[in-house]
Amino acid sequence: MALQTDVLHALKDKLLNWQHLTEPELETSVREFEKIPRAEVSTFYTPVLSNNDLGAILVAIGRQFPENTKLQVNVVSALGNMVWRYGLTPTDAMFDYLVATVDNRKVNFYVALHIRVFPQYQTWDRKWEYLLSVPDIAPRKKAFVVFYDTVKQQLEKRDMMPLAVKQVIIKKIQAQLQDENLHPYLKDDYLATIHAIVEQ
Repeated sequence: MALQTDVLHALKDKLLNWQHLTEPELETSVREFEKIPRAEVSTFYTPVLSNNDLGAILVAIGRQFPENTKLQVNVVSALGNMVWRYGLTPTDAMFDYLVATVDNRKVNFYVALHIRVFPQYQTWDRKWEYLLSVPDIAPRKKAFVVFYDTVKQQLEKRDMMPLAVKQVIIKKIQAQLQDENLHPYLKDDYLATIHAIVEQ
């Protein structure tokens, strides 16, 4: 993929002056911007995509247009990928913005995908309750993958799960084991994860 450094800098300049843009112009600019941190990683993009001011502006845009689903999806995705792939400082303001959007049915899959890369997730008082709700998010097949990856992440972090949470997680994984088309590798992985939860 060709580097888009000039495009990125132009988009950054637009977003830094976002209050001069109309909502449709902003929607287009954020959509084009979001594609860059989501695409193949390039160190040439790091100075822009790790910029704290830009991160704060994306949060401000997201908060300004809570009803604009397209904007919300692209802001959540951009922030998540900037934190995860480019080392953007994951501020409390960013995390609070994601938490504020968890109940938006048109955005919540993207929140589930990205909220777990924020260190604040680990101390969030709704962490377990939220995790158990993830498999019910549409599209459910993809949401289960996010749920399962998050469960494995928490196990790797040696994050002690409450007994009631363990029981629900095990039931949800066991339900997936009933799928006759389940790949043997995935079956073994699910069983190993259940074992790790029980042994924790």
